[in-house]
Amino acid sequence: MSFLLHLITVTCILLPTIVGYNLVFGKGKIFHFGQIGLQILAAYPLWISIVLFDQYPIMGLLLGLISAFVAAWLLAWLSFRLDPDGLGVMSIAVHLSALNVVLNWQSVTRGALGVPGIPRWSFLADNVSFAIFVIVAVSVWCVFVWLLDRSAFGRKLQALSEHDWYAEALGISRKNVHIVAFLVAAGGALLTGVLLPQYLYLLSPTDFAFPAMIFVVMCVVAGKPGSMGGAILATALLMMLKEGLRLLPLSPGVVGPVRLLLFGLILLGAVWYRRDALFPPQREI
Repeated sequence: MSFLLHLITVTCILLPTIVGYNLVFGKGKIFHFGQIGLQILAAYPLWISIVLFDQYPIMGLLLGLISAFVAAWLLAWLSFRLDPDGLGVMSIAVHLSALNVVLNWQSVTRGALGVPGIPRWSFLADNVSFAIFVIVAVSVWCVFVWLLDRSAFGRKLQALSEHDWYAEALGISRKNVHIVAFLVAAGGALLTGVLLPQYLYLLSPTDFAFPAMIFVVMCVVAGKPGSMGGAILATALLMMLKEGLRLLPLSPGVVGPVRLLLFGLILLGAVWYRRDALFPPQREI
């Protein structure tokens, strides 16, 4: 029962950042690979200000929000000034740069040790209450993103992904659409950055390493890019596989490499199977 509760909680915690990322990478076909970088820039200012500098939670939340939104705006700005490959490289650079700052600025971030003693809100002291709150909060977020996806904004984003020149000729502002999409992705990263350290009582840089980004991409690709229901289902199934590997009679030194190898094969197969959705041919008029 405790393992099932843990699985549900962790899956729901990851959904906001994956659903937000699906809007950018899946629906918009924007080669953005810096989603975990946004999560770093949301979580660290938030929890460092609260735990290490004794600031009020609302102040920490405001710092995390500003940091994530500024980074999202920067990535959106890059998205309409660089070609897709260049944006992909730059977004990876943003992620790795943020991670290197966290690892090396030890006087503030405590480096590889992370920030222990992350407090939970008083009404979320036990795991059952925490799981219920997470399910409700994430459900609200998913409904919001679903409504946004089904709105005129979603149609504009899809039109830009199919042929940006023709879409802009019809009066669709690529700049405005990309900015909103990246801000939604940053909002999802912030929500995950608020919940995950509280659940673990720890803010650790290992949770933001590059394999975490691979997992997020894999959830979107395996679930069909742009499909919110597919992304949610893929996240649930892949989290079951990821956490289920812990139950195998393998040493910790073997589980990690086996997991990376298995997920690499899954990602390769998903990209091959979904290649037409990831790299669709442009429409012709």
